[in-house]
Parts: sequence; structure tokens; C-alpha cells
Amino acid sequence: MKINETVRKDGLRIITCHVPQKKTVLVELIARVGYACDPINKPGLFHTLEHMVFEGTEKRTAKELSAFASKNFFGNNASTGTLATTYEVTTIDRKFPLACEYLCDIYFNATIPVPGLKKEKGPILLEIARKKDSDNSIGSMALNECLYKENPSRCDGVGTSAGIGRIHRADLIDQKNKWYIPSNTIALAVGNINHDDFVKEINKRIPLSLKKVSLCQWGDEANDPPVKKEMIIKKPKREKTMLFLGCKIPKNLDVRQEEAFSLFSKLIGRGFDSPLWHEIRERRGLAYSIQSNYSGIAGLSSRFIVYAETSQSKSSQVEKLIWQVLVKPLPDNGKFEELREKVFNAFEVDVIENNELDYFEGLIWKKIVDGDPVKMAEQEDKKRLKAIASLSLKDLEAVRKQFIRPERFAKVLIEPE
Repeated sequence: MKINETVRKDGLRIITCHVPQKKTVLVELIARVGYACDPINKPGLFHTLEHMVFEGTEKRTAKELSAFASKNFFGNNASTGTLATTYEVTTIDRKFPLACEYLCDIYFNATIPVPGLKKEKGPILLEIARKKDSDNSIGSMALNECLYKENPSRCDGVGTSAGIGRIHRADLIDQKNKWYIPSNTIALAVGNINHDDFVKEINKRIPLSLKKVSLCQWGDEANDPPVKKEMIIKKPKREKTMLFLGCKIPKNLDVRQEEAFSLFSKLIGRGFDSPLWHEIRERRGLAYSIQSNYSGIAGLSSRFIVYAETSQSKSSQVEKLIWQVLVKPLPDNGKFEELREKVFNAFEVDVIENNELDYFEGLIWKKIVDGDPVKMAEQEDKKRLKAIASLSLKDLEAVRKQFIRPERFAKVLIEPE
């Protein structure tokens, strides 16, 4: 891949990642604002704005937008993240000008009609209800509430029923006019696309503007103790218990530490031959599922979680066994080398063979939020694979001892009433 960037004098960033072997192109407009900036009394505002751009523009009705996308694109979508709202189109390379025109239309010219807002609140409320019905969503957000004090990772981006009810058209128009401006926008294209052609298309459709806005900043709170050590959520008409144990991990680890902890998380609790699975499910039958996960929100936070589906009467025993596995030195039984080989194999399939466009997009976005030159993403894979190749079991032991300590962890239980 080859990455190029043009920064206009008004601050608009135009970025391409050339992947010549692909016939498809992923085109995005990204507003550097997300649910972290929701007003306190109106959670879900930016999520609602994301929905509303498809309800019609100055040029097209909602029906016409849908028909245009269906005719010309493989897919079009939008998402509201913590720090960004993204509008994207995937299409064949020769139709990328249509993708640019469509995205600029919904991004800058959305009319946000009142009838559309009234209608769209229904699906948004159902999306909220869907998350409330998911144990994984409930437990994950409750754990974040325990771990973080101010970091927006503790917020639920879809919003709340009460917050959605307080949102009016004027609120959405005000926030759109404030944040959806060139200086706060990234135009990104990944795939078989020429950079100069993309720059011309974007410049043709987005006029210069001198408007500015300041981005908000948060610390990752990784070295602060949890705000709350334990939360128990009672739910009626159920038999199983969900146990979540988690801690914060600094977001600014160097590449070797980051890959070491990623391998530790996979080694300890990913797959049917992991120590957590063996001790709790296979050996004792105390859980239906148990696994660990290391993930984060680029530019904001990272965390490590172990979660298990068990019975209410066994949750204390399962928690005790989890800790026994977590603090026990890692065995030198060849599993580490097996895992490293799997990671390299997966890389060859997912990146080299499949060339998934959103993978490259993710590399570029991480550089943007970290404040690094996007050109550095070209070497990210080589840097990461070199780091993995250099690791030993001692490196995994070092990050385990550094971060897997009881005082860093919080616990969430979702159990029968």
C-alpha cells in the first residue's frame, strides 16, 4: 500500500491509501466528533445526527438517496464512534466520483426534516433496547463505568431513551453546522484510486471555509484505580450469571509491549486449549463459555477483560479460578510458539490474501488520533510483525506482572434476581 495526504489551507485532510490489486474502493468522510461530545442532558445526539443525514438533502429525498446508493454502490453505511462519525461507501473503482458526490451531499447538505426525525427516533430507541437486552453490552458498559471516571469510554454511544426524547431538529442543525466543517473533516479513500483524482473530486465538492473548532481531549486514566471495584446487576427471569473482570491498560504502550500483551490475552483465554478454558470449562465444567479480550478505542483507552457465563452458585468459584490462572507464571509448553505461528498465518490470510480495505482504514485512523503522520501507517505491519517475531515468553511474563494485579481490576456480575 502507498499512502498520500493533502492538507488544504482550511485544514481539510484528503488521504488516499493505494491498494492496486483491488477493484473496489472504500470512500469515507469522517467528522472528528462523536458521542464523547454529546450534551450531558442529550446523550445520543451525534448518533441521531448520523441517522438523520440519510433522511434527505437539498438535492435528494430519502427515497432518492436510497435508490442512488442501491444502484451505484456495493454498500453504504455510517457509524458513530467515541471520537468520530464516519460515513462510508464501497464501490467499484470507476464509480468513485459518484461515491464522493453522494457522501458530500449527505454530509454537508442534509436537511434533517422534522417528520424524518420523528420517524427515525423509533429505530434508534429499538437500537437502545437491543443493547439493553444484551448481557455482553450491559456488562461491558457497566465495567467501563467502574473503571473510568471522566474518560468517554464509560459512555454508551447509542444514547438513552430520555436523551433521545430531548433532541430536536434545531439541536442537530446547530451541532452539524459546528462540527461538519472542512477543518474538522477527513476525506479518505482506500483501494485502487489515484490520489490526485481524489483530491480533484473532493476540492470540486467541498468549498473552502475558515471556520474552526477545537477538539476535546481526555486522559486514559490507566494508572488511576477503578472508580468502583464491584457492580452487581440483578435481572429477573434468568438462570445464568455473567461475570466480567477487567482492568485498564495504558493506550501509549510501545509496539513490543502492545503486541506482548495482545499475545498474552490470546494465550491465556482464547480458544479451546487456553488455560482459562481448560481449568474452568474443560476440567471442571463450571462455565459454558470463558475467554479473555484485549481491545481499545483508538486515541482514547484500552482494557483487558475476562468474562464467563456460569451459574449464580458457581460465580465465586469461577472468579477464584480465573485469578489463579491470571497470576500463575505462563507455562513453557510450546503454546506460545504455536500462537505466534497462528498470528503470522492469520496476517497472511486477512491482510495479504484478502486485502480488506477497512483494515488499512483502521491503521490510518490510529495514526490520525495519535497525532502521527499518516504516512507511518505504511510501515505499521512490518513494525508489528518484527515486534512479534522478537518476543519471547519472558516478554509476556513482564506485561502480565506489570498489569495483572488485583488492585487494577473491577468486577461486574449480571445475575438472577
